[in-house]
Amino acid sequence: MSSIPRPGPSLVTARLREALETADCLLLADLLHPNVHGSPPGGGETGCHTRSHVLSRFARLHALGLRASAEETFTCPMAAVLGLRILGPVAPADPQSVGYHVFGVTGGLITGITGYTDRAQALEAAFAGTTGRSG
Repeated sequence: MSSIPRPGPSLVTARLREALETADCLLLADLLHPNVHGSPPGGGETGCHTRSHVLSRFARLHALGLRASAEETFTCPMAAVLGLRILGPVAPADPQSVGYHVFGVTGGLITGITGYTDRAQALEAAFAGTTGRSG
């Protein structure tokens, strides 16, 4: 890992929001740990297991016309929580609902991503420092 100081949780939250809302893969890549692990709401095997996998999925969804709008953001000591509304012409777009994503942060990098359908469960996981379970 580089000796350059990594950003604190508040800056990670702000940069993550910017990366997702502007579909900036380079900015997102800079925030992700090489071994980041992601789980969708409800868990399952469809998650991502590396930075390249997360970026590939992000680019594929963007190519399908999907866009994220951050409705809410929360910064916790070890996590960022974004309430995302997904807009676009294909599933999983749902302009009527907001999904909550907990981004576990260690050393200024996102190490885990867990999706939740419930805001309270996402915040509970973020404050507990757990991003390995889904709600």
